[in-house]
Amino acid sequence: MGVYKTRFGELEIKDNEIITFPNGIPGFEELRKFAILNIPETRPIQWLVSLEDKNVSFPLIDPWLVLETYEVDLSKQDLDILQVEDPSDIVVWSIVTIPVGKPELATVNLKAPVVVNIKNGIGIQVILEKYELKHPIVSEKEPESQSDDRKSKEESGA
Repeated sequence: MGVYKTRFGELEIKDNEIITFPNGIPGFEELRKFAILNIPETRPIQWLVSLEDKNVSFPLIDPWLVLETYEVDLSKQDLDILQVEDPSDIVVWSIVTIPVGKPELATVNLKAPVVVNIKNGIGIQVILEKYELKHPIVSEKEPESQSDDRKSKEESGA
């Protein structure tokens, strides 16, 4: 167990909670040790925090919450790096970008998910060709049920 300074304050992280990215994360290749934080106030967003640079953290979301048909195809090389023995040990997250003061414009990077083998704590970021870097989290189209509710309230004078 170690105590690490993060943007969320000092945290005690057990050795088995540390995620090691053997190749770093693109743009942060020098950083290898991270942990996932679950903060109730930010759910469903979780945080990938660097244990080597207190200023580096990434908001993460389950990509299937954003796109139900999302698919991740890992290469043999990816599986070898992750040392996968059982596919159920793999967890996938996507990094979220939240513009300052405009959370409604948040996007999720479906093109480059963070993939972690939770059994051994090894992580990588992979590139998927068929997705975009900035997929909107909130659909621009209002869900039909909300629109219908509003119309019925307007019609009733409520």
